[in-house]
Amino acid sequence: MSTGSGMEALVLDVDIEDQLVLKTGGKLQLTALMQKRIVELKRGARPLVEIDSNDLQEIVIQEILQDKVELGELEVAETSFLADARKLSGEGDSEEKEVYGSDLKKVKEERIKELSQFLNPTNE
Repeated sequence: MSTGSGMEALVLDVDIEDQLVLKTGGKLQLTALMQKRIVELKRGARPLVEIDSNDLQEIVIQEILQDKVELGELEVAETSFLADARKLSGEGDSEEKEVYGSDLKKVKEERIKELSQFLNPTNE
């Protein structure tokens, strides 16, 4: 049973999942968009669609399907986080390996700096 917290696992119909992946440009982008939008809804943003559900995941799915939300340029860049970490560690794109330690820390620090500059621009 769903509580609307947005944290439960949601099993999607294969056709709906395919539509969502196509609309967002990939599973990673879909995950990033859903996560960010759920956070916005939890912080008080109003749903952009009207449905008979309080489940945040269901609301976000409908928002995506109805083209009400999409990843912005900064968010698309954030989805390349692990790819950047793999490049720093010297791993090729063809290998699927986990990124650990200092490489992950470097990428996190770069992303935090970029986000901080984006959110708090200085007039130079």
